[in-house]
Amino acid sequence: MLPNTLDPNQIANAIYEAHINFYEARRNRDYAERIYKSEYDKAFISTKFNEEKLSIADRESRARTNNDVLAYQVALEQEQKKMDEAKAELERVLTKKEMILDANATARAETKLGALVTWETTKLKNYGMVESH
Repeated sequence: MLPNTLDPNQIANAIYEAHINFYEARRNRDYAERIYKSEYDKAFISTKFNEEKLSIADRESRARTNNDVLAYQVALEQEQKKMDEAKAELERVLTKKEMILDANATARAETKLGALVTWETTKLKNYGMVESH
């Protein structure tokens, strides 16, 4: 989570943590997907050795509706949700960092512009081109 301060170390740590959390969530999702595919394949293959003669489409539908496969599909969806949340947090932290950088750049530009206007006004006053009050 991004701190409320503009401390560069805290911002960098927040970005680091967001990246770590996203990569961990992605690894967990990938692992859940591998397990799901493995269970699906086991269920598909096990229907081949049944007494019944089943078409490939029937075997696929039985594999998809297997209780173990359904349980792993739910787990996969939960891991996908966690990964999506971690990605959203990462994007939020990076967007906040960009907003802070933009605000700092704007403040610097306004400071330079203010100094330029003051310098030009002083220069014109010295040459009698602007009335001084």
